Amino acid sequence: MTPNLKFFVIFVISIFAALGIGIYIGFTLDAQNLIVEQREDIVSEIEERFNFLTSENERLKKIIESITITNDNYENFIQSTYEEIIKNKLLGMNVSIIETNSDYMHSGTGSVLDVAGANLTSLITINDKFLDEQMMKSIYNKLGLDIPEGDIIEHAMAIVAECVIDGYRNEFISELSSEGFIQIAGLINKPVDYIIIAGGSLSEEDERIDKIDRTIVRVSRENNIGIIGVEKLDTFYSYMARYKELNISTIDNIDTAMGKVSLVLAMEGRPGHYGVKDTAEELVPSLELPLVQSYGERHNNE
Repeated sequence: MTPNLKFFVIFVISIFAALGIGIYIGFTLDAQNLIVEQREDIVSEIEERFNFLTSENERLKKIIESITITNDNYENFIQSTYEEIIKNKLLGMNVSIIETNSDYMHSGTGSVLDVAGANLTSLITINDKFLDEQMMKSIYNKLGLDIPEGDIIEHAMAIVAECVIDGYRNEFISELSSEGFIQIAGLINKPVDYIIIAGGSLSEEDERIDKIDRTIVRVSRENNIGIIGVEKLDTFYSYMARYKELNISTIDNIDTAMGKVSLVLAMEGRPGHYGVKDTAEELVPSLELPLVQSYGERHNNE
């Protein structure tokens, strides 16, 4: 009797075990089918989105191409006509360009001034050596000049600015040039009516701006000489915000046809902050603005 009961118990357990295994296998198969179906749905949705993005990308490319062509047409039009806009607007004006560092060259601005009828008397570049106080003191000592009580770099820059404005090349200027503190293209032999300070640098230059650019602005104002700050479009470190603090007009894209037009129109008597950077307030000067005939009048109006 006992063996039969034992057999019966084992038989029942086997049946339940088989049922359990069957249920598990069935559930697993159903789950796998569900996962496969979900994967297929996901793949299908991804393909639809990819196709949509591909189509959208192609559409945007065509829009960009169209805009690029339009911009190129505008640029070609400006390039072919801007000289007529600025021709002889600065007739007879003597101008000097001072590059307050050597990171970017602005010699091309001279051709713009020439078209406008102005005379570029000189282009001066202030090299890094100029900011070395000990080396500057050696120049003062060599020439027998008294060492100033204040900042010697600002004092030296003021002398350079005064000489440029007065059109007088003295021994100090000649020594700075021969020793590589400054580079001079052209002649310092005529008084100037306007100074263009060309800024922008490859690194932050707040101290340099305070000692060099600020001094040039101060001396120009003391002599009632017009002054404007410019830089190239792709300048790494922009001077425009600092120039605005100095309350002078600015052009932030002087290497473009639009910037060249803005420079001449601003120098003609339309002060402002022109260009395309965040510091600009207008794209270009408005020809409808009344001309401010002298720097003194312009400064009093600001």
